[in-house]
Amino acid sequence: MKRRTLRFIEAGSGNKVPFLARFTFKQKIIAVLLAIAAISGIIAYLLYVRTFGNAAQIALTAHDSPGYEWEQIAADNNIISSYLWGRTKKLMLGKDGEDILIPTYYMIAGRLVTQPAESSKVYDLSDQAWLLDCYVEAGDAVAARNLKNRIVSRFNSGNGLYHSFTGENVTDEQKEIKTMEDNIAWLESYLRYYCAYGTTRDFEEIKMLISSIFDETGAVRPEHLDVARYVDSLYYRMTNPKGADPDGNSSLDDVYGNNNEDGQGTGEETTVNLKQVVGVKLSNVRLSLIYDLENNGLIAQGAYERALKIVKEAKDGDGVPFYAYAYEKTENGINYIYSGSRAGTVDVGDSVMVMANLARMKELDNESYNELKNMLVNERRIRSSYYIVTGNYGGGEAYKQYSCVMELAYDMDDRDLYRAACNSVGTRVATKSSSPAIYMIFRESDGRFTFFASDNLGVRKAV
Repeated sequence: MKRRTLRFIEAGSGNKVPFLARFTFKQKIIAVLLAIAAISGIIAYLLYVRTFGNAAQIALTAHDSPGYEWEQIAADNNIISSYLWGRTKKLMLGKDGEDILIPTYYMIAGRLVTQPAESSKVYDLSDQAWLLDCYVEAGDAVAARNLKNRIVSRFNSGNGLYHSFTGENVTDEQKEIKTMEDNIAWLESYLRYYCAYGTTRDFEEIKMLISSIFDETGAVRPEHLDVARYVDSLYYRMTNPKGADPDGNSSLDDVYGNNNEDGQGTGEETTVNLKQVVGVKLSNVRLSLIYDLENNGLIAQGAYERALKIVKEAKDGDGVPFYAYAYEKTENGINYIYSGSRAGTVDVGDSVMVMANLARMKELDNESYNELKNMLVNERRIRSSYYIVTGNYGGGEAYKQYSCVMELAYDMDDRDLYRAACNSVGTRVATKSSSPAIYMIFRESDGRFTFFASDNLGVRKAV
């Protein structure tokens, strides 16, 4: 009779054999190992679901990238996206012991021995967000995941918002800065990353970030802003400002007053000329972001229409073609603040960002659009300030806005404006074959050539 170990067996005495005695030692070991493997599999599955799976679906509005015709316009001005991207990574990453984050700028060696190459050793959150966008667009999942993890570990403040700066040369004051501008840029990038490679943990982090940026109505939370100080504190335009013509015919001089508080009459930006308000920068009202968040149930319904109304009403009726710098909510409604750091001027750079937000949603008005186009076509550069009283431009060059104008031109299907922006950028593309920064975009100062992450990554995204 063959020995049976997996069936019920009775001993000769008629007593039942204990259950475990029915199995050989080898079978018992195999059973234990199988049980351990099953438990390990369940744990691994739960960890997978927690880390990689079961992530909520987020649908972002698709925006086409510029095609061949647009790329050719850029190439005609020495802007070649693949070369720009490759050289930027080679020159700016892996410096000063930081292997993943990109510094705000990198300065190549000068002609003198006393002018060695150097990086800023400062890392800006917005720059990292743009870098992450470039990785996601390139389909580089490993680099994107490593960068995302480093950003979360280095910039996260632990209370929802992220710090704006980190790095060896960051001051103690800078370490505490958490601006909405940087956090919104990071949120936009994080959402795009999430749609490509996101996990449940990423989704939880994104929800915490959203709740820190937006209030229960879906509006951007206000922050402390430094704005120009005016006589009688008339630093904003009210619907019906005190002393204004009740028929709405008051001039900007009536509303803004004159900036003579410092007694210098220079118009220079000084602490004396600034005051702090609690408001929202108009450029931070990212309409496409708000639209997507609302459609995915991540902020309150109606948030987009409310935001669009606020932005479209932020244009003064006295002939100023640009949008307000910020707004604040008071008992009397919304007050628009037109001047940021300098009295009597509009910050063109911030206004261009507002215009780009509107253009993305096909809501940009013709007057502002034509003003921007004429300025760039005629002057071949974007000036940073628009003087409200005279209607003239001044200040330095708004370098960071060229990529913004390129995206705006594409959204408006305006090849002439796109060509003008590319032409302005193309004059600052390194073309010398022996240069370590060939194909990159530079800024020159005192004979030194500096390459900013915002310039190069911004244009890389726009081409």
